[in-house]
Amino acid sequence: MPTVAIEVVNHRTAETMRRGYMLPVRIGRGATCDIQLDPENRAISRLHVEIGEEDGKPVLINRALNQNATHYRGRSLKASERVPLETGDSFRIFDFELKVLEPAQLMVLAVDRADLRPRGEFPLVPGGALLAYGDGHRLAIEQVANLARIDATRLADKLALIFYYDESEPTFAVLSNPERLQVYLDRGFVQQDALYLQPLDTIELGDHRFEVHPVGQPAIVCENPTCQVLNEYDRGDNCRLCGTRLFGATRIVRGKT
Repeated sequence: MPTVAIEVVNHRTAETMRRGYMLPVRIGRGATCDIQLDPENRAISRLHVEIGEEDGKPVLINRALNQNATHYRGRSLKASERVPLETGDSFRIFDFELKVLEPAQLMVLAVDRADLRPRGEFPLVPGGALLAYGDGHRLAIEQVANLARIDATRLADKLALIFYYDESEPTFAVLSNPERLQVYLDRGFVQQDALYLQPLDTIELGDHRFEVHPVGQPAIVCENPTCQVLNEYDRGDNCRLCGTRLFGATRIVRGKT
């Protein structure tokens, strides 16, 4: 099913959100929209715009009831006007600017253990998945274009983990865990087999550590050896989890675009 990655910037509050969606994507102030803008702003229509599909590519459809309410490339869109969307295109609805991203820009999963091969950063793309399997000490990682192509029978006796999009939510799940390794999220023990992921999350099982790097933005790793969670680079002097001062942190990371 076609997907699109969207960045939403609220210029009034300076808040930014990046997420992947399956088409069609409904955008407006209504509670049933996939992307809900300011519900108190009556100038925004309940269904303001829709991102649909034509010939396998995203297209922006203006559903706004008000004139001059949707701006694209410096002009106002007419009622029901349709324009093709390319990667990097943006449109504006009052205080909100929405931009089409490369799918790989949405989230980067970093595997960072010296004894783990392969080691590095892997883009998590809407519609695809990252499959990690092996044991408590060493994993192999595959990028899978289609979840249905994963052969679960060959993984039954292995530690098998998957990172994928559940609807529009980036998700981590344990497929099999014969060693009964405990799962930790930001150093806290969790019992769920599946977790929704957010930028700056760290997941640990056995010797394996996975970091969710903010794309294009630096993050700082707490130097406390019993913590080592990710922090926003400019959040302040202290770690968000343990309170350790971040001035002498040993590592700065930056998700690749």
